Amino acid sequence: MDRKEKSLLDFYYGKILNHTFDEKDFYAFLFLLRNQSTEIRCINELADFIAYRGKNEGFIKEYLLETRQKFERLGKVNTPIRIEDVFSFREVKSAINKALMECQLKGLENEQINNILICILSLLQHIPIMDKGREIGMLFLAISTKQVLLMAEVEIVQNGNKKSHAVFPVMTANNQYHEIKKQDKYDTPYFFDKNILEIANNQEKLEITILK
Repeated sequence: MDRKEKSLLDFYYGKILNHTFDEKDFYAFLFLLRNQSTEIRCINELADFIAYRGKNEGFIKEYLLETRQKFERLGKVNTPIRIEDVFSFREVKSAINKALMECQLKGLENEQINNILICILSLLQHIPIMDKGREIGMLFLAISTKQVLLMAEVEIVQNGNKKSHAVFPVMTANNQYHEIKKQDKYDTPYFFDKNILEIANNQEKLEITILK
């Protein structure tokens, strides 16, 4: 890491510590961090998927296509579907803090990691899901009173030619950013598949802004 790159990394790291950053700051911070953590899969995969907007191969694309196949096999196998986050909170925290330590920076606490995670979810929204050069779905955000979720909607084919769609969570973060009325007793999330959401900073506090 040269002196200029270290200066930039320290600048954005300071914004995270001081609660003055937003998703655009994190976008720059993520790629600075990635340059110094080439062996940390979680950071590499997230940075590449965000940068190439789903056009690249990699673990996240494999996860999406494998989860799609689970839905397509419904009815063929007598096995319940179990879907876990592509990267858990613990994995994200471990990856970020390992990369920071390699840059001689102190690791972040849970609240700061959740702030980072919410920016990651926002940057991943509306990325198309591709299979063999064809768009088969999209990532979008959903919000409940307790969680912000990155959701995937994908086209599936069952029984040879019957097409339908499956929707499933990909990553989640605690919701401390947007007050929303509980939709039902299950706290079913509101889908924002038609909207663009942004993580903005308002007086040193992150909040979700619905742009359109």
